[in-house]
Amino acid sequence: MMTIRHAKTFALTLLLCSTAPLNLMSRPMPIPVSDSEVSADRLPDTKLRLGKVTLTRDVVYSMVPGYRPMLLDLYRPDGQGPHPLVIFIHGGSWTTGSKRATANFSDFPGLLAALAGRGFTVASVDYRLGSEAKYPAALQDIKAAIRFLRANAGKYGIDRRRVAVWGASAGAHLAAMAALTGDDPALEPTVRNNPEQSDCVQALVGWYGPYNMPVMFRYAMANAPAPGTPMTPEAAAESIGPLNFFGCTMEGCGPGVLEKASPVNHIDRNDPPALLIHGTADTKVPPEQSVELDNGLKAAGVKSDLLLINNVGHSWTGENQPATAAASRKAVAATFDWLEKKLKRGG
Repeated sequence: MMTIRHAKTFALTLLLCSTAPLNLMSRPMPIPVSDSEVSADRLPDTKLRLGKVTLTRDVVYSMVPGYRPMLLDLYRPDGQGPHPLVIFIHGGSWTTGSKRATANFSDFPGLLAALAGRGFTVASVDYRLGSEAKYPAALQDIKAAIRFLRANAGKYGIDRRRVAVWGASAGAHLAAMAALTGDDPALEPTVRNNPEQSDCVQALVGWYGPYNMPVMFRYAMANAPAPGTPMTPEAAAESIGPLNFFGCTMEGCGPGVLEKASPVNHIDRNDPPALLIHGTADTKVPPEQSVELDNGLKAAGVKSDLLLINNVGHSWTGENQPATAAASRKAVAATFDWLEKKLKRGG
């Protein structure tokens, strides 16, 4: 059962769920934001009604032998479709994270429901983490999710011609790789359940993502804690996890591994339009990562929009809670408006 507290939170967020145009940049969005990053599961039931949105949790999209089932949560708006599809990919250094939490949003499912309330079908996906399988398993899972949703477009009210991927941090890396390597035979899903479907997408949104992996790894190594520095288990996983995920060690990686895993090395003129958003004070993933991808896409003739949010770091974390909330609202408003423009109005 959904508790009163959940109901109030969802009701507050779903004030955004209107078919009328909203000037989100000028009107503050009622988005609950925590003082720190959120990881708790905020969904109590398998199926929920959130205003004019139906949420079905834990839909199995892939069964890879030897691994846990790959699951997604599906947010479907009322009304006759088909609706554009937005697939969200969580972050967590490729080693942790949940499809129901991101950044400092204290009710991320409510936020995804708000997007669905604007006429999108929204899927938030899990994928194999670094402790389970090495890269490119996670990317293959994302591609499998895209194909699964296309194969079930009629069932879920999806317009298979209008699909976007949206990721945060490590999820932005996976989203960019998926967007820039559509139908690449070298990156076929591990289990080809829907081989007749394409995994190409029509739009990309990246929040504070790493896109040039050799540069990112050099930066991370240069800023790593000194040997012997006490670390929490979470910090240790965040430090070592990416190395394991890409099959690397402290001494280095295999030939070409990081280059092949870098979105900046997969750009061509056929890529979909992109929106890249980054905080100028991000010390975990420097904003130059988004700037480089934006420049590369534009040089190839691909439409790309870059938004730098001043004075906030990773996960839109500012110097205090109001600053974090303001930056979070700005990123969400820009994302929602851009998705409407690209997937609904063809802009």
